[in-house]
Amino acid sequence: MDQTLDEVNKHCGEQVQAYASCVDSHSDTWKVDCAGLRQALTKCTDENVTLMKMVRMSCQPVIDRYQECLNKNPRDPTVCIDSLRDLYECTEGVGQMMEKMNRLKEKHQQPQNVSPPSAAEGS
Repeated sequence: MDQTLDEVNKHCGEQVQAYASCVDSHSDTWKVDCAGLRQALTKCTDENVTLMKMVRMSCQPVIDRYQECLNKNPRDPTVCIDSLRDLYECTEGVGQMMEKMNRLKEKHQQPQNVSPPSAAEGS
């Protein structure tokens, strides 16, 4: 998850700050008042953070369960700790999968140490 957050901050830091500030200043009405900023942040991450896009695609049911729990328990989000843990585990799994894929891609992109056939082999 740390890797995901680093990428989001790198590419969408301005949107993160704007959304966080809005949520902080609208503690009771942030879902409505900050909806546009949330959409802008989501758009930015989808366009610029491959890992976040993969997390959203792979973990959507887990994200939905966590969001549903938060919606049902707005006064006590600690009730949702199990859903949050599931979300964390899902994002970590996607991050590890992406790291493995990147290592494989790098491995296959490295030039192979293959010598060209010698003139004697061609006769």
